[in-house]
Amino acid sequence: MNHIERFYATIERRPTDRPASWLGIPDAKAVPLLYKHFGVNDMKALKARIDDDIYPVEIPYHSPTSNAIYAAFDFAKRRPDGSNEERTLTAPGFFEDYTDASAVDLFDWPQPEKYIDPEECRKVVDDVPEGYAVLGVVWSAHFQDACAAFGMEDALVKMFTAPDLFKAVINRITDFYLRANEIFYKATQGKLHAVLIGNDFGSQQNLMVGPEQLREFVFPGTRKLIEQAKRYGLKVIHHSCGSIYDIIPDLIEMGVDAIHPIQALASRMEPERLNKDFGSRVSFCGGVDAQHLMVNGTTKEVTDKIIELKELFPTGLIISPSHEAILPDTRMENVEALFRAVKGKAKRYGSVIKVAPGKLEEYKRLHAAVWQPVLKMIHECNLRNYSIYYKDGYLFTMRQTWLKWQPTLRHNGGGMFACRASNRLIHVPKENGGRTWKRCSIRNDGNDGCPITGSHGMKKP
Repeated sequence: MNHIERFYATIERRPTDRPASWLGIPDAKAVPLLYKHFGVNDMKALKARIDDDIYPVEIPYHSPTSNAIYAAFDFAKRRPDGSNEERTLTAPGFFEDYTDASAVDLFDWPQPEKYIDPEECRKVVDDVPEGYAVLGVVWSAHFQDACAAFGMEDALVKMFTAPDLFKAVINRITDFYLRANEIFYKATQGKLHAVLIGNDFGSQQNLMVGPEQLREFVFPGTRKLIEQAKRYGLKVIHHSCGSIYDIIPDLIEMGVDAIHPIQALASRMEPERLNKDFGSRVSFCGGVDAQHLMVNGTTKEVTDKIIELKELFPTGLIISPSHEAILPDTRMENVEALFRAVKGKAKRYGSVIKVAPGKLEEYKRLHAAVWQPVLKMIHECNLRNYSIYYKDGYLFTMRQTWLKWQPTLRHNGGGMFACRASNRLIHVPKENGGRTWKRCSIRNDGNDGCPITGSHGMKKP
């Protein structure tokens, strides 16, 4: 698969040669460290060196107060000397002292049409090397900006004490992003594959505000942003740090394709739980702990984590650090270990078995139309390139896996298959060509009493 095919297959939860991966957006101070470690001089060379699948592109934005779309609003209050504090969500904001919704018109709202050049949008996307899945990083963080508009603590209080003003402010912010994104999407139409929209709703332990408040004040704007991207045929990856388990169903219902970044150490955000509860309905991006593992862990620990994630998510997870930015304190050898493990060469296994006398034609018939549950089990066992060759009465079986040990996949020639990797049995149809197949017991010694081959077991090495 190429990068684009792998990206689409992963985010659509279809079989892949391996899960898609994404470096993220490295912090400016981490970039030279990455270049030095990997022996490259620019981002294009770095992406090629690690064989990344996704290439992010941010909206070019240039105003008198900001050169970044995520900092478009100059909400922080002025100091007595006229200076402005750095942008923070907790700093007192412009609307801190207002309660009436009419105050929304007192702020000097920026006009995206003045500060976004469609030609520059086309240029930054055209500059992406050919073959990558191009991710438009639009952020559109209307909730975070609304918090900055008041100061976070005051914003959360105003949801209850001045709800009309809060709605007026967040709606005006949402309108700005819808207009900005429209310029970007039109200018780059047909050249983007996905967009990243982001709002941090969670803390380490839980949501920062109740689900009910998010549904009333925030999600109407989120839905508009998602629907806008969908109209341009784009996959939507929604970012939120922290523990957001309780609103994942809301994000799914609004049409999100993947949730980023699975903050691995946050409460109820374990990959196992997310896969079990939501893995059939939405994909994920992230999963590799950037709070501790990538900073303090060993390369072996990182490698083991990637193998674990690949076993858990053969597809449906874009493997990436659990934060969109590689920070300077990240161990660069762990970044290398991450991508090496994602691409890690599959182990190859083979076996030779003899076809029972007079059973060759029956074997061919069964394998000419393999039951779908069998194919599904093979994929869930993370077996790839499964091939069977026949010569002189013997069957030569070849397969590949990225697991730390070879999964056991046995069949009894009748009604059951078993996979040691998933510790499950599956039942295939009893009826085949008008004949009823009996169900045989599957033994643990690798010999299953198959009526066709006599013995067909793969043992853990």
